[in-house]
Amino acid sequence: MPKQHGIGPNLGQFLWLVANTVLVGLTVGTERAIVPLLGHQVYHVGAFDTLAFIASFGLAKAPLNLVAGRWSDRVGRRRILIGGWILGVPMVVLLLGVHAWWAVVVANVFLGANQAFAWTMTISAQLDLVGPSQRGLAMGINEATGYLGVAIATWFSGYLAGVAGSTSPFIFAAVVVGIGFFTSLLFIRDTRAWVASETRLTADRPYDQQVRKQSAWRSFVHTSFQEPTLSAASWAGLVNKLADTVAWGVLPLYLAARHVPVMDIAWISGSYTGAWGMSQFGTGSLSDHIGRKIPIVTGFILLGAGFMGLLWVRGLWPWILLAVLAGVGMALLYPNLNSTVSDMAPPDRRGSILGVYRLWRDGGYFVGGVVVGAILSFVGALGTILVVVGIVWAMAIILIVRMRETHGRQKLSRVSEM
Repeated sequence: MPKQHGIGPNLGQFLWLVANTVLVGLTVGTERAIVPLLGHQVYHVGAFDTLAFIASFGLAKAPLNLVAGRWSDRVGRRRILIGGWILGVPMVVLLLGVHAWWAVVVANVFLGANQAFAWTMTISAQLDLVGPSQRGLAMGINEATGYLGVAIATWFSGYLAGVAGSTSPFIFAAVVVGIGFFTSLLFIRDTRAWVASETRLTADRPYDQQVRKQSAWRSFVHTSFQEPTLSAASWAGLVNKLADTVAWGVLPLYLAARHVPVMDIAWISGSYTGAWGMSQFGTGSLSDHIGRKIPIVTGFILLGAGFMGLLWVRGLWPWILLAVLAGVGMALLYPNLNSTVSDMAPPDRRGSILGVYRLWRDGGYFVGGVVVGAILSFVGALGTILVVVGIVWAMAIILIVRMRETHGRQKLSRVSEM
């Protein structure tokens, strides 16, 4: 029996996936403000080594996105989701049980695996349920709730570290991982029946027929380099995570060097992720009405402006306001890059093509951890932020030139035939 698409007809499952996304965000958020300061102030490692934990996160998450996407097209989203939560267990064991910087770096490999399997699957499953008409809204809700989880955990971990010690946030992370595993095991169903229904509806799209014939390697090359819109989205994903590496790893060091208290650093970092999260409730739906390209390009411009402004002001509230501006920029571009790739992908190859995009996107954490760490060692935090702002604005120009609009049946048909 064909499945009905949309949030309303599938509200129960959609909400369970939303809850799981919040838990994924809470897991990664426990580290955002605390771990860079642990490396700098507790383990006394250098700037390059401090960012090694972000590189290890990206090195694990990026290729495993590709693996998770391809496997999920074959075995379903639910099994991969449950596996993601299992991979979170070694992370919390290392963070709580081994008090050494190498353990933090290795723990972030497992965190990257957890995020690749769990968050990727909540995205794919929600896209399966809603169909094309509410794709932007679904992505907005997914990314908004996930990054609200990141923001809440960033604020809360800063508070816990201040009152109970620097490892106390990791106890909170252990509880979150346990809840995520049991909710995905007990309450979330597989979505392959919805994928089959949507595949039948789009079976006559010539582009879909061409993509279905591609091998894994051919699909990677096509998505990464040959198709203009998919390749531009993939590169943009890498650049946005390169920028997020600055927010995650460089900004706390920049503020700490100016003797900003850890609680204030947590508020500034949390305001960035909070604005990123909250705004996506509107920016995803916005793209269902005006298209994907305008919000994405505008987002890159605002992201760079927010980071640039952070360098030229002083005081908690000005820093918070500019962090919010950068977060709004992220909210405009982030869910709509996902939606652009999903617009282009055949339903039964969505996991694989999203996996390629997310390989590039989360590879930005590895590139950022290595490249940004090297730049930081040579020119300091201020110079590093300036370089990344230039890269972000250059990406906006590339998107204007290379990316085509994908939203809407007529526009998608034109793009597919090129």
